[in-house]
Amino acid sequence: LRTNRYFGLILSESSVGLNVARNYGEPYLDLPSGRVRVNSVLDDGASGVQNLAFGGNQGLFTESRTFGGTVQNTLSWFDDANKHRVKLTTELQYSGSQQNLANNLLGTFSFNSLEDFEAGRPASFTRQLTARQRTISQYTGSLSLGDSWRRTPNVQFQYGIRVDNTRFAQRPGYNADVEAAFGRRNDRIPAPVAISPRLGFSWTLGQSQDIMAFTGAFRPPRAVVRGGIGVFTNGSQAGQLGSLLDNTGLPSGIQQLVCNGEAVPIPDWNAYSSNPSAVPDRCADGTSGTPFANAAPNVVLFASSFMPQRSIRSNLSWQGPILDARFSLNAEGTWALNMNQQQSVDLNFRADRQFGLDSEDGRPVYVLPSSIDTLTGAIASRDARVSPLFNRVTELRSDIRSQTAQLSLRLSPIQRTPASLSWSGAYTLTYVREQVPGFQSTAGDPFTREWAVATTGPHQFSYNVRYNAFNYFTVNWNGQFRSGSAFTPTVAGDINGDGY
Repeated sequence: LRTNRYFGLILSESSVGLNVARNYGEPYLDLPSGRVRVNSVLDDGASGVQNLAFGGNQGLFTESRTFGGTVQNTLSWFDDANKHRVKLTTELQYSGSQQNLANNLLGTFSFNSLEDFEAGRPASFTRQLTARQRTISQYTGSLSLGDSWRRTPNVQFQYGIRVDNTRFAQRPGYNADVEAAFGRRNDRIPAPVAISPRLGFSWTLGQSQDIMAFTGAFRPPRAVVRGGIGVFTNGSQAGQLGSLLDNTGLPSGIQQLVCNGEAVPIPDWNAYSSNPSAVPDRCADGTSGTPFANAAPNVVLFASSFMPQRSIRSNLSWQGPILDARFSLNAEGTWALNMNQQQSVDLNFRADRQFGLDSEDGRPVYVLPSSIDTLTGAIASRDARVSPLFNRVTELRSDIRSQTAQLSLRLSPIQRTPASLSWSGAYTLTYVREQVPGFQSTAGDPFTREWAVATTGPHQFSYNVRYNAFNYFTVNWNGQFRSGSAFTPTVAGDINGDGY
């Protein structure tokens, strides 16, 4: 619903919106899911590793409802000389969701090879033991004040400031054992006030060399220069709060089962097909005291200094005709400093190196050899845990930074008469430096972070060719070339070595 109205020189624009959605899914088979790792030798002698899936789809036991509403008003004031347009915008949003968390309710068996699958020898079994109903609602208020100032007919400035704040109606249950073991409160929800100032300009330079068809005809500018700088802040995400609500380590949170190696139950697919209640809810008999059986819950919490992601972004562009107005060129440079980028740190990880892999340049292993299953290679994590009461204790931090610089050039011919053939080409040079957390690597200390150049290739060229055949049909041909990514040897996504 929208409505507009003038009050003298003030224009009031208001809008109200509501939305409701429901999404649900049911699996075709009520069976545990299976994952089999397959290593194939290709015709050229190379090998490829893929995971094959079978059984039931554990991600389809889902049901969710979302609902929300928005109220917004913008007041615009125009001065008599039409040089200023001052805008004051206020906005209030409400969003809520209900979700039935029943992912992996029947469990997942993982096999390291087709031979292990045929022999009924799984490497691991994981299962969510209980379903949980998640309810989240949040309120977001925003206020912005800005002005478009036409300094001269050729120069215009835009400047303003925006303030945002989000509040959640729910809070995770407090777990005293978490604070006692790690000195962190799991019920803290950050609610910072985000302030975003911005400044931009537009400068029109002269007029093009085109000859006017008649007196008073419009002549495009010789060039237009635009630029700006501002602070941009992401809003708080409900999904992060949902992880905290579900993973408190309390009996009311999500309970899981993790079995590795000798603690994995032997699957009986025929029994599960006729009776889903036969799916194991504990590790193999007699193994509850071994490190391969783990029923400890996960915990997710915010760091005390956590803030939503912010970035300082600036750009400068030039657009105009070149080479005696035969071509149009658009050149733009952008730079961004991305702050408060997020990472996850496992507080319950004990970084005590037990031994290294000589065949892989001493890659560290943080568990004893007795915690590695000799048949499947599955690793039990109990040796590398600070507290045996919990599995992973994930702390969400916002202490990572990255820098991005980009130069873009776009060229196209200026056509003053109808033509059958037209084209355009563009080149982009990108440079990204980012901090890489140690938990994204398997080659060093997980609690460290290093600056590295992004693996994405820096060069990109794209083109478009358009042909109009006698106004009967049009053919478009688009193409793109990209430089390759920085190379680091990997095996199934696992970084092998000490480089990024």
